[in-house]
Amino acid sequence: MSNSRVIARPKGTTASKALLCSMLMLAGWLLAPALAQAEPGDAPETVQMQVSQAMEAFLDAQGGGSDQLTLRAGRLDPRLRLGVCDQALEINESRPLNLNRGRQTVKVSCHGNSPWRIYVPVELTRRQQAVVAARPLAAGDVLGIEDLDLATVDANRARRQYYTDPAELVGMMATQPLQSGQLVTAHNLGINAVVERGDIVSIQVGHGGFVVGSTGEAQGRAGVGQRVKVKNTGSGNVIETVVIDSRTVEAIGR
Repeated sequence: MSNSRVIARPKGTTASKALLCSMLMLAGWLLAPALAQAEPGDAPETVQMQVSQAMEAFLDAQGGGSDQLTLRAGRLDPRLRLGVCDQALEINESRPLNLNRGRQTVKVSCHGNSPWRIYVPVELTRRQQAVVAARPLAAGDVLGIEDLDLATVDANRARRQYYTDPAELVGMMATQPLQSGQLVTAHNLGINAVVERGDIVSIQVGHGGFVVGSTGEAQGRAGVGQRVKVKNTGSGNVIETVVIDSRTVEAIGR
């Protein structure tokens, strides 16, 4: 009978299994950063917060602390999959906003390791005291001071020239109906002219109740109470006057 040994090869031991698990855990830990970078991007809410903070600082600087100006940025599109920028965001390429435009778009750029850029809509409200109709007016009505008032409006929504001094519009004529409180603009006003260009008018110059008169030629058309330049027919000088009636003007500052 020969002496022979049979060596048993274990299919597995507790120690080897533990070693294998440890190696797998170590591999997973080492690969975790790579797997994280492979994700399409951080949650949009995180990017939204970064963009919102940068936009808030930018808009505060643009507004200059004025309580007459409100600037509001639109929300970031939630469908965007962007990574949080590892550098400070550049807003509008350092260009200031046009404060006279109600709506515009601001460019937000990331120049970090994973660069991107997006465009954020901005709405500007600029509060301004402007002339409005104090009562309903019909087309053809000649404006008196009692027909006009001041109200706070969003100047950036006014598509036409508006006015800030009611006295400037006295003697003008409404060219279309105006509702009470409606903004008065160059679109709905016209000149109620009593003096036309080329008319010969009497120029009055008053000093302490004593009036000296001369004649002149109107250089434009104007209504009662409005200014018009007149060329003195004697001296040839052109002076600024205020229309008194269809035949008379009064020199200003003389």
